[in-house]
Amino acid sequence: MGSNWRRGLGISVSLSILAALVLIWKTVDLKAVKNLDLLASGYLGLAAAMLLLAIGLEGRRISLLTRAMGTSLGWFRGCTLFLSCTFAQLVTPMGLGEVPALAYLLNKNGLKLGTSVAAAVIRSFTTKLVFSAGVFWLFFYARGRVEYGPVTSEIFTVVALFFAVTLVVNAAYVLYPRGVQAVFAWFPAKWQRGRVARWQEQLATEAQEFAAGLRLLRAGGPLLFVRLILLSVVFWLAWFGMLPVLARGLGARTDPLSLISSQFVLTLALPYIPVPGASGALELAMAGMYRGIVPRAVLGLLILSWRFYTYYLILILGAVSALGALWGRNKISGETVA
Repeated sequence: MGSNWRRGLGISVSLSILAALVLIWKTVDLKAVKNLDLLASGYLGLAAAMLLLAIGLEGRRISLLTRAMGTSLGWFRGCTLFLSCTFAQLVTPMGLGEVPALAYLLNKNGLKLGTSVAAAVIRSFTTKLVFSAGVFWLFFYARGRVEYGPVTSEIFTVVALFFAVTLVVNAAYVLYPRGVQAVFAWFPAKWQRGRVARWQEQLATEAQEFAAGLRLLRAGGPLLFVRLILLSVVFWLAWFGMLPVLARGLGARTDPLSLISSQFVLTLALPYIPVPGASGALELAMAGMYRGIVPRAVLGLLILSWRFYTYYLILILGAVSALGALWGRNKISGETVA
């Protein structure tokens, strides 16, 4: 597993640096930048504060979740676990390492094996609920007010529909597992092997773990699940809010709603990009999306600033946190995620 992470990290960082060099070469106008009279210090500080707030909120969410599952993790430990599993997400294709990494680390920090997997699935599901609300709002209410451009609009339509279908299938497997299994039984025999069979097995496992985790959450009171969702909402508001703050710091007066909405679309598409951290693809996609919104002289600087806060810093902090978590002692013996 360690060699895969190192390979993913190398690929991710290399592609990101290559994309950064291309952006600097194609977009940065040094003369224009000198005349901007950048107010970077204050806005960069505000963006850093928003990043710390986001990390703190997610640390609190993990702490609340683990307390409901039967163990007590402090707020700071929750922050380190968030950084560690985000590091795993950034160095694995399509972010597939996030949930297994969190389940492993929760198990290492005191949760039993089944409970740790349930907690990781519950956290992922609450995030999907928040994203589904964002998809619903953008698709039905803000579609005429937010301009994405023809290419991005088509991408958003496809990704949003695919996201909605997968969410409905996951929810159906949780609520009506026998009904979904009956539907799968109607598939041709060759479809019931290979990828479809593995997908169905994954759905069944997630549904079982989600149901088990939900029973534990109910014991913590009716408002606990609501608190977890609210923490996730504020986290993503702080996370996406960094982009218009950085744009303002670079002297670009843009519509914050357009910036945040467009970045939400890209974030929604990230899991479908088969490159660790979506490196290279994300930078170039942002350049194409914001070309008509952000002045060309600072477009590259804005993208690099955004990636510095949401990628490079997280990689560094996540790597340190992951090493500390992996070298630390297990709080329980016996069951451990393989």
